[in-house]
Amino acid sequence: MPTFNLLEHRSASRTQRPFLISVLSALCATALGAAPANQMGAPIAAVVRDGAKAALPRPAVAKIAERAGCSTLCQAKQPAEKAFKAIADLGFKWVDLSCLSWAQHASVPALLADFDQEAARVEALLATNGLRTANLTYDSFDGRPFDQFEKEFTVVVKLAVRLKARLINLMAPSNKAERQDAAAKLKKLQAIAATNGVLLTLETHCNQLTEQSANALWLCQQTPGLGLTLDPSHYYAGPNQGRSFDAVYPLIQGTGFRAGGMSWQEIQMPWGEGPIDFKAVVCKLEAAGYAGFYVAEYIEGFNKLDALTESKKFLEWAKGL
Repeated sequence: MPTFNLLEHRSASRTQRPFLISVLSALCATALGAAPANQMGAPIAAVVRDGAKAALPRPAVAKIAERAGCSTLCQAKQPAEKAFKAIADLGFKWVDLSCLSWAQHASVPALLADFDQEAARVEALLATNGLRTANLTYDSFDGRPFDQFEKEFTVVVKLAVRLKARLINLMAPSNKAERQDAAAKLKKLQAIAATNGVLLTLETHCNQLTEQSANALWLCQQTPGLGLTLDPSHYYAGPNQGRSFDAVYPLIQGTGFRAGGMSWQEIQMPWGEGPIDFKAVVCKLEAAGYAGFYVAEYIEGFNKLDALTESKKFLEWAKGL
């Protein structure tokens, strides 16, 4: 097998990294295609490991199936008690916890009013169902009084620390937002997160600044430490229309996986359908050194699909990698 020096990869320029990632991901995909279904996990790890030839030690990363999580948005219309139980019953061990204003499985207003009470409530429900928190997801600051949003974000960071969550994912500003203003605000939020040892990301999303990979990359370049949560479906259904987004892979810290098509009406499809090659996406993430979670993000009520059923299909798929 061809050798590849990860030290060179890590120090490569941003223009070189997409090419280097594509080399490793191609090797990875070849191994995946040749492997029996019940051995899918070995080739991904083996290709990245053997290709590196131990040029640079890499911290141990859990198997992909062990990093499978489920967004609580699969029960967006349900209270946390029901949502957590449903997710645990599917077999998940990790959740992406919604703090969103329209799906308050952890309530930011309640955290502001009495942090310990709301945090303890969420903690107890997670423990009862044998769940742990991978990430937290919260609203965009776009169109909001920023002083108030800072207070809200700070309490979400405090919850992330208490739940030992590695990452907070924010919805990005509208694609009509002024980029420099957005970058200035993100720098303040990134500083709050970093001070508390929490990663901050923006989600790649239609109709938001991150709907084009170039803008997503620019925002991260303006805000050192800021990462991205990759939802590939938006790079197919939105104006990117499935074109390469390899340039953002080194910046990915979180994921939200959901099968989708080439339009907003098809952005949530049954798992296994549609044009997105999720095995290739996983290969490119692993080649880029991704150590985060792989999260199923099916949204209850978005269309007629059963979000729990599709999330279960995702989990079974992840177990085969």
